[in-house]
Amino acid sequence: MQLRAVRVFAVALLASGCGLAIGATKTTNFAVSASVVSNCLINLTSTMAFGTYTPGAGNIDRTSTIAVRCTRNTPYGIGLNAGTGAGSTIAQRRMSSATVVGRLQYNLYTTNARNVVWNNRAVARATGTTQGGTGTGVANVINHTVYGRLQDSATSQAAMPASDYTSTITVTLTY
Repeated sequence: MQLRAVRVFAVALLASGCGLAIGATKTTNFAVSASVVSNCLINLTSTMAFGTYTPGAGNIDRTSTIAVRCTRNTPYGIGLNAGTGAGSTIAQRRMSSATVVGRLQYNLYTTNARNVVWNNRAVARATGTTQGGTGTGVANVINHTVYGRLQDSATSQAAMPASDYTSTITVTLTY
């Protein structure tokens, strides 16, 4: 019982701070820093599927999307190459078949009117023939529409015999 009374007294003495020495305290500061660098990511590209083409039935228009994310205030530009179709150029893209010689003519445009061909310029901003913009933060996706047209041209109409035609486009994001 006596031991318990001593403990209670010691706790009370500590709680009141009576007669106890408290250690000295010193403080200092340290810096915390980080540098944010410009960064852009291609978040998504969707397939452009023209579907079934009937020669002589007219052009087929489709769209696809390129979604990017960039750090805030980072200017960027998106270029599209000519594609892998045999004989493709920026001015006239082509899809080719692995089994036949024929080619389908198509192109990719920056506008819904399909009057400005999408170029492959690797510049960190939009131009008349590319798309781009300014980043709003990597958490924010910015979508860019690619306007495509399969052209019902003499070349496309001559793409026989029937087959599947493909091309692969390389997207270049410059910032």
